[in-house]
Amino acid sequence: MSVQPTVLVLDGHTIQALACVRSLGRAGYPVMVASHRRRPLAAASKYCVRRWRVPAQTVEGFAQLRAWAAGAGVDIILPLTERSCLLCNAERAAWTDRSITVGCGPNDMLLQAFDKARTLRRAEQCGIRIPTTRFPTTPEGFRLAAQEVGLPCVVKARYSNVWDGNTFRVDPGVAYVTQLDELDGAVAARCQGPYQPLIQRFVSGRGRGVFTVCDRGRPLSWFAHERLRDVRPSGSGSCLRRSVPLEPTLRHAAEQLLGELEWHGPAMLEFLDDGHHTPWLMEINGRFWGSLHLAVAAGADFPVHWVRVLSGLPVTPKEPYRCGVTARWLWGDVKRLLYIARGAPIGYPRAYPRLREGLREFFGLQPPGTRIETWDPHDPWPLAAEVVQGITELFRFGTHARNSQMSKAT
Repeated sequence: MSVQPTVLVLDGHTIQALACVRSLGRAGYPVMVASHRRRPLAAASKYCVRRWRVPAQTVEGFAQLRAWAAGAGVDIILPLTERSCLLCNAERAAWTDRSITVGCGPNDMLLQAFDKARTLRRAEQCGIRIPTTRFPTTPEGFRLAAQEVGLPCVVKARYSNVWDGNTFRVDPGVAYVTQLDELDGAVAARCQGPYQPLIQRFVSGRGRGVFTVCDRGRPLSWFAHERLRDVRPSGSGSCLRRSVPLEPTLRHAAEQLLGELEWHGPAMLEFLDDGHHTPWLMEINGRFWGSLHLAVAAGADFPVHWVRVLSGLPVTPKEPYRCGVTARWLWGDVKRLLYIARGAPIGYPRAYPRLREGLREFFGLQPPGTRIETWDPHDPWPLAAEVVQGITELFRFGTHARNSQMSKAT
């Protein structure tokens, strides 16, 4: 009987890290957890055999992580956020020299998904429908682009995280522009060094996700869900989601684009469906995603599939996955309520939930069979860990809100 490789799951504070730890632990893999947070969510799982705190999200901090991992006998490292992927790749050879397999593709592949402009351009070349988008580089170009796509329009940074060799430049989020005199400020706030933001037509609809794990451009297994509630009512990852059949048109679009990108690893393609037209592709997440628990619960065990690919083993998914499985990320629902209480983003052009609606969503009846993602009677402690981690996030959320109010007043 062969011994399973030891897997180190990074970003242990994330919900997808907990999904990975539980999935791999149930499959018999020894699983360790690392995070820059003091008490990461995934480390509370009974399947976590060892944990380590990353001193900093820097190249030096990851060098210390690498030394610890080598001493702990780690065979595979799974980075689950863009930051961790970029930091692992910053010295990728140093990991492989210690016989540790890095569980993400190289930067030249990853940046095709991390860079929204490159993603949308490639999708458009493949004939995949995207919102009307422009990629200007001058002040005059931005004004012309806004007029071409029409107001209201959306200003988006090209990257969620840009590594400049020393630190990360963070995406401040989407800006909604309803008048041209608002454009210059929105663009300036979303410039990331040499990377200019993009201008996009505002579109709305229900979010649909298409998920897979690829082996050098070949999808090995599939999953699809629809979003029933987003964490941010204006649009974001979901806190209530349901597995649905994979529409052939969306599968074809995903196969075509991922094949063009020669994608290797997990990927999530986010579509927006207004119920009347072919859904728009909004972006690709080139890593494991926040709703991973739902996929695993429905029978699409992507963490095991990816580790088998990394180990050079065949993947034989159990298909089809179960449709109609509904999962609620309870802490995400708490954050949704806070976003509703804060009010709509400046310039948001659609109806925004009132606090009364948010309270009814949170405390009211949920869809039949809804399961809480962090709760598992056979692995109960992560739910308590999420509460502790959430209190810290609440403090940061409140501090950010106070700082925003002060900046508006000055």
